[in-house]
Amino acid sequence: MAEDAVPPPDEPDDLEGGDDARGFVRWQHPVWACVGVLVTYYAVPVRWGGSTSAIAVSLLLTAAGLGVLAWAMVLELRHVRAGAEMRTAGVLTMMVVLVITAFSLAFYLVELLAPRQFVGLSTRTDALYFTLSTMATVGYGDVHAEGQLARALVCALIVFSVVVVASLVRSAVPSRSGR
Repeated sequence: MAEDAVPPPDEPDDLEGGDDARGFVRWQHPVWACVGVLVTYYAVPVRWGGSTSAIAVSLLLTAAGLGVLAWAMVLELRHVRAGAEMRTAGVLTMMVVLVITAFSLAFYLVELLAPRQFVGLSTRTDALYFTLSTMATVGYGDVHAEGQLARALVCALIVFSVVVVASLVRSAVPSRSGR
């Protein structure tokens, strides 16, 4: 009976870490974590001179983004504690998105607090774009570090990208020494 092997659609997701035909179930927690991080990134108030209602909305969106991130991380921890295998690619994705948004926010705050540290960086999206192009080693040149503080932060991002991300990716790839 092949019908008995397929769980009904209203049952909770498989916690055993097995293959799922939909593919999204494996990535559900990392995707929600990334959504939470990006909502928080764009919502966190960095200027307090606006109206009280605008700041309140920003704080509420920031709290909501952090809540979604926390919820996704709790679900992932419950998944691992239930004895399921760790989904390294998903966890790696969450970590990289956290680092990208942290550096992006740092670049944006540096430009707000010390203008002219960057050329071409004036919005959060510019900062995100600059971080991604730097990590991908594309470097189009339209946004670049001009000041010493900005260059120091970019150096930290480059070192992080080369050392930490490469190490994490290497640890995620299965070893071939068993041959």
